[in-house]
Amino acid sequence: MSNEDRIQQQLPAGLNFSLLHLLVDAGCLLLAFLAAYTLRFHSGLPVPLGGVPIISYYAFYVISLPFWLIIFGYHGLYFARLRESMFAEFSHIPAAIGLSSIASITLSFLVRGLPSSRLTFLFIFAFALVLIILARWALRILTANRTAPVVLMLGGGPVAEVLESRIRRILGKRATFIRMAGDEVARQFFGSHETPQRFLDYITANGVTDVVCLLTPTPGLWQSLFILGYEGRVRVRQIPAGEGLLLGGVKFSPEFGFPQITPKSRHELAAIRSVKRAADVITAGLALVILSPLFGIAALMAWISSPGPVFFRHERLGADGKTFMLLKFRTMRCGVKLTPEQDEEFKRTMKLKNDPRITRGGNILRKSSLDELPQLVNILRGEMSLVGPRPIVPEELAKYGDWGRILQSFPPGLTGLWQVSGRSDLTYRERIDLDIYYITNWSPALDFSIIIRTPGALMSRRGAY
Repeated sequence: MSNEDRIQQQLPAGLNFSLLHLLVDAGCLLLAFLAAYTLRFHSGLPVPLGGVPIISYYAFYVISLPFWLIIFGYHGLYFARLRESMFAEFSHIPAAIGLSSIASITLSFLVRGLPSSRLTFLFIFAFALVLIILARWALRILTANRTAPVVLMLGGGPVAEVLESRIRRILGKRATFIRMAGDEVARQFFGSHETPQRFLDYITANGVTDVVCLLTPTPGLWQSLFILGYEGRVRVRQIPAGEGLLLGGVKFSPEFGFPQITPKSRHELAAIRSVKRAADVITAGLALVILSPLFGIAALMAWISSPGPVFFRHERLGADGKTFMLLKFRTMRCGVKLTPEQDEEFKRTMKLKNDPRITRGGNILRKSSLDELPQLVNILRGEMSLVGPRPIVPEELAKYGDWGRILQSFPPGLTGLWQVSGRSDLTYRERIDLDIYYITNWSPALDFSIIIRTPGALMSRRGAY
């Protein structure tokens, strides 16, 4: 038996291809085709060209199915995506369904006798999207790994701390973390012999399910990570340059032929602010009109919860070092003092988990984040943005150190990475890293993903206090 065969036998079993997902998708697509047929021809909608026999849609399904499954496979929906988070897997489904729908439309024009109703194609897309997402969500629940995940983290520093806390929230409390610094990895596994065997033996012996590497790998470590990733038995994540991620996003350089990290200049950040400002004015204006009933309800709750003003105004740090008065609905009683222990906790984390000043109505407003609705006015004034870093008080700027200059290049946001990543459950170091990462890695797609994730974060109420 070769050394490579021994290595492959020692690796823990993993997920390489899921026939179950393929069969479930095929069933969902059949239901989508039949539901689209029923809605188009048997729901009372006008049919100018007359009805179509259902056998035509069965034939359409049979001819289209191989193309749909191939396109789904091309998008990794039977391979790598199944090992990603639910959000990462689901984010690839709309594109796969859209491309597959185009393939079906093309077939309907190339093959005589197949249905060609444009409205039916729209119904197929909608039903397929809903059914496949629901089915895959159910499969994730039913086929969840019942064994406790074991995560091996290679490297240290603030990025490792942020990653560990975020991965722990995703994998749950049962996850076990093994942390190793770079010198320990070299000494324990490689030394003078750059071969992967000892490292792979360790992976097998400890039942490691995930490897997160923040190091610049040596040849032996590169080979080990490649084998683990190639075989698909252990999830491998190589985080390029570790702390360098805070400088900017990783992009491929056609000039040099390598990935590179290029920090954004203050001129680029200023241009981004201009683009965001136009979108903020439109969005905040529409939101104030649409959410005006909620605005009234929240104002009434703040007014009847305890004596005092409806609005709370507090000085916060904005873009370019300018301060402004942030608006919120009042959620606290006036005149209540904290104990020395509570005061110390608040000074350390700028949050208080069991704050005695919060009223009953204020607690509801905070957990639902309705207390932040008045910040739409701050957005219209240009003091805040819809998405951005946390609005901090001026005294907090010292905690950001040299990153403070980057923080002041963007206006604070009504929502942001901190909002969708745990809110008050995050450590202060994590909040800083998320703020800086957002600014240096900004893109329209990042803003869109944060906006899409915000309702879920609000409904989960995780970290809301």
